Amino acid sequence: MFLAAGRHIEVFRQKAEAAGKPLPITINMGLDPAIYIGACFEAPTTPFGYNELGVAGALRQRPVELVQGVSVPEKAIARAEIVIEGELLPGVRVREDQHTNSGHAMPEFPGYCGGANPSLPVIKVKAVTMRNNAILQTLVGPGEEHTTLAGLPTEASIWNAVEAAIPGFLQNVYAHTAGGGKFLGILQVKKRQPADEGRQGQAALLALATYSELKNIILVDEDVDIFDSDDILWAMTTRMQGDVSITTIPGIRGHQLDPSQTPEYSPSIRGNGISCKTIFDCTVPWALKSHFERAPFADVDPRPFAPEYFARLEKNQGSAK
Repeated sequence: MFLAAGRHIEVFRQKAEAAGKPLPITINMGLDPAIYIGACFEAPTTPFGYNELGVAGALRQRPVELVQGVSVPEKAIARAEIVIEGELLPGVRVREDQHTNSGHAMPEFPGYCGGANPSLPVIKVKAVTMRNNAILQTLVGPGEEHTTLAGLPTEASIWNAVEAAIPGFLQNVYAHTAGGGKFLGILQVKKRQPADEGRQGQAALLALATYSELKNIILVDEDVDIFDSDDILWAMTTRMQGDVSITTIPGIRGHQLDPSQTPEYSPSIRGNGISCKTIFDCTVPWALKSHFERAPFADVDPRPFAPEYFARLEKNQGSAK
C-alpha cells in the first residue's frame, strides 16, 4: 500500500512500526460525495490531528456515522458500499509490481503511469464487508472527478493565506484540472489603486509558499473567467510579455509524480520532486488599464424570441413554489 510521506495515515503507520506493532485500518469505498470531499483535505488546510470527517459532516449538515470493525479495533464508515479491514504490518515490504513486472503501478493525477515503488508496506486483510448489490464508484488517475476533488484543499489553502495577508485583493482561485488540482493555480486579483501594483506577485509567492505542490501560477485580472481556459489563454496572449511578466524560482520542493521534476530532466534539479516554480503575470499594469478595456457586449434577452417557452417556464416555476 502506497502512503504519501507526511500524510496522516503514514505518520500513524511510522509510529506503529517504531513500536513494533501493526496498524489497524479500514478502507472504506463507495461513499457519499461529502465524505469524498472531506477525505481530500490535507495540511496546511487541515493540520495534523484534524478529523476530516468533520468537513464531510459540515457539508451534509449532519454527523458522519461510524461503526465498529468486525475484525480490527478500528472504526468504519456506516453505509459504505464496501469496507476492507486489515493491518499494516511492521517491517514487511514488497515491490509494487511484483505480479506484473511492468515497472508501472497505476495512472496518476498528473496524467502519466506512475512508476512502481520498489518497497511498500503490506496490508494483511482480515475481513471484507459490503452492502447487498454493492456499487463502487471509482476515481482513477487524471480523470476530472479526481483532479477536481484534489483541487479543493489547494484552493482553500491559497485563499486563506492570501486573504489573511492582503484582504480583499484575491477575488477567486482555481486549481486547474490540467495540473491535477495541485500543480497549476489560477489567481484572479483586483487592483483598486496604484499601490496595488506588485501585490499580484506577493499573492503568487504566498500561494507557492503555502502549498508546496504548486508548480505554476497564472495571475489574471477580475475581468477574466478563471474557469474558462480560453479566457486564461487570451489573457496570457494579450496581457503578458515574456521578458517582463515571468518570474522563475528554481530549486523549490514540488511533487515527485511530475516526471519533469528530476535531475535527468535538468542538471539544475538536485533531486526528484524539486522544481523551478514559475509565475506568469497576465494582469494589466495599473498605469495602462485604460488601454486594455474588453470589448463590451450587451446582454441578450431571449424571451422575445421564444415567448411560449418562457411563459410555460414561468408557469411551472410558479406552481413549484
